[in-house]
Amino acid sequence: MTASSFFSRINIASRVVELIILFIAVTLGFVVENYREDYSEKKNSIELLNSLKIDLEKDLERFDDFTARRKVLIENVYLFIDDVTQRGLLSDDFKQQNLFANAIFNWSYFNPNVANIEQVISSGALRYLGDDALKNQIGVLESRSIAINDRQEREQEYFLNYLQPLMHQYYNFKWINTTYVRKWDTEKNQWGTYEEALKNILKLNPSQRDLMFWKKDPNLQSKLINLFENYVFILRSSYVVNFEAYLTEVKKTITTIEDNINAQQNN
Repeated sequence: MTASSFFSRINIASRVVELIILFIAVTLGFVVENYREDYSEKKNSIELLNSLKIDLEKDLERFDDFTARRKVLIENVYLFIDDVTQRGLLSDDFKQQNLFANAIFNWSYFNPNVANIEQVISSGALRYLGDDALKNQIGVLESRSIAINDRQEREQEYFLNYLQPLMHQYYNFKWINTTYVRKWDTEKNQWGTYEEALKNILKLNPSQRDLMFWKKDPNLQSKLINLFENYVFILRSSYVVNFEAYLTEVKKTITTIEDNINAQQNN
């Protein structure tokens, strides 16, 4: 074997080794990069889940406050219904005017915080969770959030179409505007309180006030009672149809998220 052929073989072997090393390096680079991306995505998914869990826990607190106010509203509606049933429609009675105000002015709604649910879904974080139960639960919760908003739209539609016209037609805003809306306390440099406004209305001479623009009318009385009975039915049905189911799914989602995060951190 000549010296030139010997060195030629060495060069070929060297190049093969270099190619193998280069291939290994490139392959390892891809592996490391994929691992880094996978680790980063999993870390982001855990952060998203933690944010979602915090949102849901806050939603539970807000929902408790909302349901407490909703129960008071239902009670106030029934107080108004009972008063009208027993005494009829009274135009100059402060108690009935106040019962009407409490029954009709205090409708409120609950708006679920869906920002992080939408981010978890839209970002593709679900594919990194590796937990079919959690993926399914997030989907169920999203559908419940949509359902609860749809239900409240029905409540709002009834309120705007049937109850709000009642306040425009029958409630005399003059007194509440005079004693509350336009009442600026110059000494305290603030608006007067609603409680103070009610006390001032009580000071009005009954013969000089028309608190409500209605008269004793059995037909109108029956119509108003039926509208408010229907109102209560819709409000109460919301619990049975949507609210209780939403509350159940929120609590279940929180538990499922906690289990998922613990499983990922222990791996």
